[in-house]
This record gives sequence, C-alpha cells and structure tokens, in this order.
Amino acid sequence: MIVQEGKAKVYVEKVNEKGPGKIEGVFYNREMVFNRDSSIFLLSNLSVRNALDALAATGIRGIRIKKEIGIEVAINDVNPDAYKVIKKNAELNNVQVEILNKDANALLSESRFDYVDIDPFGSPVPFLDIALRSSKILGVSATDTATLSGRNSRIERRYLAKINGGGNHEIGIRVLLGYIGRMAARFDLGIEPIFSFWRKHAYRVYVRIKRGSGNAKRTIANIGEVELGGPMWLGDIHDFEFLRNAKIPDIPMKSEFEKMLELWKNEKFFLYYEIPELCSELKIPQPPISTIITALRDSGFEAYRTHFSPQGIRTNASKEELKMLLVSLNKSS
Repeated sequence: MIVQEGKAKVYVEKVNEKGPGKIEGVFYNREMVFNRDSSIFLLSNLSVRNALDALAATGIRGIRIKKEIGIEVAINDVNPDAYKVIKKNAELNNVQVEILNKDANALLSESRFDYVDIDPFGSPVPFLDIALRSSKILGVSATDTATLSGRNSRIERRYLAKINGGGNHEIGIRVLLGYIGRMAARFDLGIEPIFSFWRKHAYRVYVRIKRGSGNAKRTIANIGEVELGGPMWLGDIHDFEFLRNAKIPDIPMKSEFEKMLELWKNEKFFLYYEIPELCSELKIPQPPISTIITALRDSGFEAYRTHFSPQGIRTNASKEELKMLLVSLNKSS
C-alpha cells in the first residue's frame, strides 16, 4: 500500500498502528508521525548541509527531509529488504538520495554528517558512541521508556543509572540525556539539548555536539544524582532561545505541534509537581490546574503546565510553599 506523510509518499508492506509493537520486517509506524515531524521542525530552523537517516526502515524520515528541507540526505538500513523498499520509495518520490545497506556503526565510523538520526527499535545505546563522534547535531529516539524511567532493573546495566521509584517520563528523558552526555565526555565532547519530549511509547532528544575538553567538562557539570537517583541530566532539557525563535513548517501534525511547542517554551526548572499526588498527601480536593497556576503567579512565583503530565505544574515555588497554597485554596473554596 502507499502511505502519504508530509510531502512524501511511501510504499509500505506493513503498517503498525499501536506503538513499537511486535511487527517484524520492514514496517511503517503511524504512531511516529509526530516524531518525524519534529525532525522536519528542527532542520527547517537550522543551517544544516547534510543528514543521515541511519536506521531508516521504509526511508520515510530521510525522504521527507530531502523533499521538505532540500539538503543532501543519506538513507541507510542494514536489512536487505529495507534497502529494496527504500530504493523503491526514493524512485516513487523522484528524489536523489544516497541509499546504503550497511551496519549503522560501520557507516558512521567512516563518514561524517551535520545531522544524524538514530531511531532504533528499542534502545539507542548500541549506536551512540559512534554517532556522537560522527555528527554535529544528533537526533535520538528511545522506545525502552519503561527502562529509562526506572520501572525495571535494566536501567542499571543499560544506562548505568539507578532510579528510586520510577515511572516519571521527565526522569526518563533526563537519564537518556545524562547517558548521552557521559558517553560524549569520554571523547572530549559535550552536548547541548535543543529540545526533548515524550510522546506515547517513545522519548526523543535532539542535541548539539560540541567538541573540546571545555565542553566535555561543562556537560559533566550538568549531570549528577538527586534524591530520586541518577546519574541524570540536571540542566535545561530545551534550548529556550531556539524554541522562542523557531517557526513551525507545514507538517502533518502542525496543530498539535503548536500546542506542544507552547508547553516546551516554559518547561523551566528541574522536574514538576504532580498535583493529584500532593492533594492526596494533604487529603484535600484538587483545585483546577488553571486556578493553582493563577494563585502561584499572584503569589509572585512562576508557574506553567508541562507536556509530561496534564495534571503537572512546573514552578519555582518549593514543595512546602505549593502545599501551603493548595491548603489555602481549599479553605477559600
């Protein structure tokens, strides 16, 4: 069948409608349209000469980059069946791209790209060492969200981290960024997050790769442990200047992207508060999130929603200050 996504049409043998799933072979994942839109958003707002879609499957991401951004693109997959599908889809879209059938690490060890996209089935860990040394900007997906957020013990051996509790997706993003940063520092490289997000079954981070021991030291300074565990990224998970100035191109999920961008622009501070948990702890009814945010701002604090939870609030108020405000709101209602 033929699937239209953005400006690209691709032939797909199988369609996965429900996240990572168990589909084998070359398949098109409809749940990752937003993820691919994010690559188009990023590259349309940066000056990049070339890109590599390293684990391409149908080649949809790389073909979209070529058609919608217009830069030089290499599309690779080690699977011979995927290679055939990518060639077919490049012809279908009448695009001139380099199509490769190599092990991603072998390809990255011999080539350099301004932008490298790593979108594996599962963990990106096997590809990060080489990708960090072969790119200026790196886009990374991880579908092992249960591991990264600390819901199983694999986090210790796979990401060299330990989380007390688990299940918080911002923690998962920060563990991933912390791991990427630690791996980069071994090669005298540093990272700077551009933007990061969780959506359904996957985490996605975009980072600039900065060369030099000074950048490596600054990266390590942003990684540490907290009461919840670690090591994890303690700095900003977004480049707020980039997000404030970025324009959203004509992408399939533009309206939803607009909403997410407004949330990302205000995702300051380390972690957020889950209001239902605090109200349960206080044994009081939960006020509306908008009411709490207004009350915090009226009290001189910053307060924002977060894309990680519809019931979460990011604020520079302390936990105790927020609890006092919740009690006060309950008494006045």
